[in-house]
Amino acid sequence: MTPVDPKSPTAATESPTQGQAVVYESPKPPRSRLWATARAVLRARVTAGLLLILPVWVTYLLVRFVFELMRDTSLWVVDWYLRHWGDAFVKAWGVSAEKFAAEGVAVLPSGIKWGVAIFSVFLTIFFLYLLGVLTANFLGRRLVHFAEGLLERVPFVKTVYRATKQILGTFAGEPSQSFQRVALVPFPTKETRSIGFITGMTKDTHTGEELCMVFVPATPNPTSGFVFVLKRADVIELDWTVEEAIRVIISCGVLVPATIPLASSSQLNAPDNPAGRLRVVSGIPAAVTGAGRTSGKSQQKDD
Repeated sequence: MTPVDPKSPTAATESPTQGQAVVYESPKPPRSRLWATARAVLRARVTAGLLLILPVWVTYLLVRFVFELMRDTSLWVVDWYLRHWGDAFVKAWGVSAEKFAAEGVAVLPSGIKWGVAIFSVFLTIFFLYLLGVLTANFLGRRLVHFAEGLLERVPFVKTVYRATKQILGTFAGEPSQSFQRVALVPFPTKETRSIGFITGMTKDTHTGEELCMVFVPATPNPTSGFVFVLKRADVIELDWTVEEAIRVIISCGVLVPATIPLASSSQLNAPDNPAGRLRVVSGIPAAVTGAGRTSGKSQQKDD
């Protein structure tokens, strides 16, 4: 509250006399402060809207891409059949044979066009099933090996084919294979830890020391990142699932668990853990028996 300026024109008539109260006016907030508040509110509301609609939009784009890919794989088969033996169907749908022969499936009514697209998707799935059945028997495997042998003779194609086959084999492998173990690795400095996926194991040629191949994805796009070769002692395995780790990466750390083990690797090689049979899980050293892992609730020692 500020008093009225006694030099103002209104103050001459409203100047307090003896026994009268002083009149105060409420201060008006600066216009810049109002604009900053409005921008903050607008930014918060727009961000909330983006966080709500962005996952739905990305999911829609992904589903649409897969649907169109599977549709286009077999759509030419449906189009070829209708052009040669589907005159009765085309006429029943109200399209002349000449027009369909000139423009194809594009001239069909929208409802029929959707039906043809869905049928093409199921036809693609059926073709994939037949390929799976073919490769499951001896003759099919011989044909696959023969085709791979032809591809191996093409200089550039064989490199692309080998890399693609290895990547797809990694994702389609058994649960015990790659991308099934989540770990913390020292990156980008020794004092910080980054979330990574153990993709394979190897050994040092000279010392025989066990090494880990770790893929550290970028955020919020986990399809790119870095591949590191690290000593086993520098890698801290977590009891997270792959889905939990991906959720943390995509959310930029917003959806983070309550606890994360950041203990140094020296704890894994402590005197009471000579064989490295204890590791930090959920912040608590936990015993590992065989290929399995414990819940991380207590510290145990193998006999």
